[in-house]
Amino acid sequence: MLSLKQNGHTCLFKLRKMLLPTLISAGVLVVSACSSSLNDKSEQVFLETRAELIEKLSAQDNTFSALQAQINTDDPESAEYWRWRIDQYLYGQYPEYQPIYNTYTQGKTFQQIYDLPPEQLGPKKPQPLNTPELPDGYFTENLPGNPHHGWHDVVDDKVYISYQGQLTDPYVAIYNLKSQQWDGPNKAAESTLSKGERKIDSHGRPIIELDSKGHIHIVYGGHGGEREDGLNPLSIDTPHAGGRMLHVMSAKPYDISEFVYVNDITPFASYTASEKMANGDIYLFTRAGTHKSPWVYYKMKSGEQRFEPPVVITWPTPQKDNPINVDTFYITPLKISDTEIAISSLWHECNFNEVHNKENYGRINSYYMKLDTTTDTFYNAQQQKLTLPITLATANQKTLAFDSTQREETPFGTSPIIREDNVPAVAYQARTKNYREWRMTAFENGEWKHSQPMPNTVNRTLFDSSNRQIDKIMRLEILANNPNKNTALVIYKNAQGKSVFATAQRQDNTVQNWHVTKAHLSLANTRLSMEPIKNESGDVVAAIVNIKKGAAQRLYLWHEGQFRANNLLAN
Repeated sequence: MLSLKQNGHTCLFKLRKMLLPTLISAGVLVVSACSSSLNDKSEQVFLETRAELIEKLSAQDNTFSALQAQINTDDPESAEYWRWRIDQYLYGQYPEYQPIYNTYTQGKTFQQIYDLPPEQLGPKKPQPLNTPELPDGYFTENLPGNPHHGWHDVVDDKVYISYQGQLTDPYVAIYNLKSQQWDGPNKAAESTLSKGERKIDSHGRPIIELDSKGHIHIVYGGHGGEREDGLNPLSIDTPHAGGRMLHVMSAKPYDISEFVYVNDITPFASYTASEKMANGDIYLFTRAGTHKSPWVYYKMKSGEQRFEPPVVITWPTPQKDNPINVDTFYITPLKISDTEIAISSLWHECNFNEVHNKENYGRINSYYMKLDTTTDTFYNAQQQKLTLPITLATANQKTLAFDSTQREETPFGTSPIIREDNVPAVAYQARTKNYREWRMTAFENGEWKHSQPMPNTVNRTLFDSSNRQIDKIMRLEILANNPNKNTALVIYKNAQGKSVFATAQRQDNTVQNWHVTKAHLSLANTRLSMEPIKNESGDVVAAIVNIKKGAAQRLYLWHEGQFRANNLLAN
């Protein structure tokens, strides 16, 4: 029996290459040959136990044979790689393997378990010597990666904002809506996501929430974890992106000067979204690993400062006819009442070979369910109670809101919608070769009706200051600055193709007829986007604006007629 690489001894490459085909055909799923422990009985027992378990499970699960078939028997590195992938599938799908594996690998590093070269997650692109100039008024340094607005929480007239800053580390700042003064930004912690030669990765964007005692919680930095974190008990997928999900809490209430680490969430997670309910409970939603991983939520009860163990919402399933492909989800939560969180999702068809469909990225259909946080129970639009975890088969039967499988358009992203009539609804970004636009599917009169226009967009018009009609309205957010709510912030493309950020006035209280009163920015070759800031009553009182032009990107806060520059930020 061949052994794992241990204690830095040189592996017997020739012996491994000679015996590899025999071991694979016998179901001993590839080990490294090392001279130091060929007679190690503990290793022999482990390998035999592992092989017996795989043989037993393979009678009902053809995923093992599909994964094993990917091994190139002439390439020891391929063998080691797929042994690792099979270990992770076995570890996450069948928890009885976990104590067996943990006992055998205790005290061993990744390189002592698997004879694989260091991961390649770079190289980092060199930063240009000169970046395009952006308008004054920002409150962040130049930001790396894809456009984002950070995350914010509003408490007692203060806006607490977290964002992914230099080298993807989490930063935090406070804006006072009354005094219009800034505190920060301060770096809250360190991320492992984009350090060294790793390329900049935007997946680790931090969320921020204040607990009932005033302590600030930031969760950030995750895109699958690190190899040295071991195998993921909540997933069938190995880390192949890098970046540890971490949780820090302010040492003092309402204070951003110092943060401490809290060890209560999985380091393997990717993506973050959170909602704070009326009773003070905080729900953190995340994917528990890389692509082929379940989505989970963590709950921090009001009065507590740690998250409870995760609740698994969805579970990935290898396709029976072709188990190299895996059916999983992308989800988006949204608080829709004091006690309810709606969750939209789409079906993501992935695969163990990490080959991504560049046409539609394997994103299919739209789904809807909601979480009643008074009982932590999930329901579909028909008010039927759902049993967790949700698989694709369950989702198609119970929560399907739009079936795109026979249509040209692909729902690249989804988001729940809050409608005035409280009808369950999902927005989805419909993509074809010819257009991208947001559409709605809504549960009306007992059935889902898709391909509808987004709320408050029918017959909506916008005219610029020269009374020319605007065709491309990117975003319109009504401000809570008067009882009739006749003022809005708007982003649009003008006739010259420039991105414009402006304020607009509604001409009639009963119609959607808007006229631009002042264009504050008009920028060529620039991406503008905004995220509304709502007060504790739910009214929009300000907005975070992202301005990105080439390698230049900063965040701006719009409040009471202008951008509020942070004079504390060193230029």
